[in-house]
Amino acid sequence: MKTKFIPSISAAVLAGIAFSGLATSVHAADFSYNYVEGAYESIDLDGPDADVFRLSGSYELTPVLNVIGEYATGDVDNPAGGGDLDFEETAIGLGYHTGIAPQTDVTANVKLVNQDIDLAGDDTGYSVGVGVRHWLMDKVEVDANIDYIDVDDNDDTRLKVGARYYINEAISAGVGFSTSSEDVDVISGNIRWNF
Repeated sequence: MKTKFIPSISAAVLAGIAFSGLATSVHAADFSYNYVEGAYESIDLDGPDADVFRLSGSYELTPVLNVIGEYATGDVDNPAGGGDLDFEETAIGLGYHTGIAPQTDVTANVKLVNQDIDLAGDDTGYSVGVGVRHWLMDKVEVDANIDYIDVDDNDDTRLKVGARYYINEAISAGVGFSTSSEDVDVISGNIRWNF
């Protein structure tokens, strides 16, 4: 297993969070955990590439707990040549969130994950993660997450950073980048509807 560190990206996110108190924000750390999101992901699998469309959602059950659901589908380059391989992933889980500062929430989640890839079969596993959401300035949110996933004895640790611009209270657009211990890099863009 290869290990990658991206200190420049994580340092930039942490520095932004640490110094954002200098920026004036109209928001409290009252983030919405009721949303539906559509995303496109361009994935570099350290060789083969994949194009994935992901639909995810969250619904707040209590002031600190939310249920999470995801469905993803896409095509993965076939390393043996020929046509692309079909990919599907579903996940359901539970999230925890709480404010740790006037503009910052810490989050945690655990999910049951099912992956189905042509030629590799259908496998089920789990993921756990921790993260932070922070209002960097008015209408701009940044986030960082570390996730561990284990499906069919294949495990991976992922670091993700992202930014989100709120067009209004209900609609926002986001971008993200993640990298992992298995040299899987993902660039993503998404649209979210808060309800």
